[in-house]
Amino acid sequence: MTDFQYRVRNRQGNVSKGIIKANSEEEATSMLAQHGLVPIELRDTKDVSFFKRELTVKNVSVRDRAILSRQLATMISSGIPILQSLRILVSQTESSKLAEILREVSYDIEGGESLSNALEKYPRQFSEFYVSMVRSGEQSGRISESLERLADNEERNYALISKVRGAFVYPVFVVVVMLVMGILMVVFVVPQLATLFEQSEAELPLITRMLMGFAGVVTGYWWFIIIFVALAAYMIVYYVRTTEGRYNLHALFLRIPVAGRLLQKLYLAQFTGAMEVLVKSEIPVVQALLVARDIMGNKIYRQIVDETAEEVKNGATISSSFEKYPEIPMMVSQMISVGERSGELSKSLGSINRFYQREVNDAVENMAQLIEPLVITILGVGVAVMIVAILMPIYQLVNIIQ
Repeated sequence: MTDFQYRVRNRQGNVSKGIIKANSEEEATSMLAQHGLVPIELRDTKDVSFFKRELTVKNVSVRDRAILSRQLATMISSGIPILQSLRILVSQTESSKLAEILREVSYDIEGGESLSNALEKYPRQFSEFYVSMVRSGEQSGRISESLERLADNEERNYALISKVRGAFVYPVFVVVVMLVMGILMVVFVVPQLATLFEQSEAELPLITRMLMGFAGVVTGYWWFIIIFVALAAYMIVYYVRTTEGRYNLHALFLRIPVAGRLLQKLYLAQFTGAMEVLVKSEIPVVQALLVARDIMGNKIYRQIVDETAEEVKNGATISSSFEKYPEIPMMVSQMISVGERSGELSKSLGSINRFYQREVNDAVENMAQLIEPLVITILGVGVAVMIVAILMPIYQLVNIIQ
């Protein structure tokens, strides 16, 4: 098949563009017409200049995937064919990026590919876990059930991630605002006051002299500071992109007070939730471990799961392997052990998942209660420093003049 770059107009008159696979221009035109699209331009990508080729990198949010899975499962369970369901979703989805991907997926299915193989072409949007669940449903003939489980899992992950992000938004916003205000004061306000204080020859508090000295360094050597910060940022980013750097960064995240414990609970909730869905879908344990590993965004836990999968291949159990790692709480190993002995591993994983979901929710609420007084304290200290360093010398200068 050949890749054709197209620009089309739909029934509403809106213009969109993308790439379609077809054996010929006539076939590509026919496939587009079946979707109610009128081609404006259709060209073989080989004939298109590199600089004019369409970028195909797209992002699909967890929320978009959850809605897609739920709607697709509902349509398929209602007897609507997959191809027709995808065409309906293309016109209904709110995300233009997802709509374009679904359109291309429908072209692949129309060309004879399975849904899982079509989705597999978009690893940045649909993880190995997602594709494995769809493929499992295709093989068992219960694809709507697999999509329902996917939707449940995606919705749980979306809720957890949203709560964790929300807990950090407020303090990060306050810190950023304070830094911006501090930089503006140092760059624009303090230098003007410094001239006034020097002319008065008044005795200044130590903190005022320190602030004026810092302002002098910033305004006098700003170019050096920018170069230093840019170079340091480049070196940090370069190091983090290495395997060792990424591993050390993720290990550092887990050691951060309060936040580290929260992240640990989030990773365990995501892992056990994915494992529960995979085991229920009768995917072999070793394969389930390797697929669920990609759900977690932390290299430490990914390495633990990789080593566990290797030991399970050699006859060990998940629980006996997990017991070796301090990053895995004993309660998790014990509950998995109970599930392995009773043959109800999915139920044990589900119980662990629900437990850590509650833990994450409670931790986020507790953080919100702790952050508010902490932020108020930081703001109070910042205001106090400004009063002592700037307003008090001005007040003394006014008294001298009087």
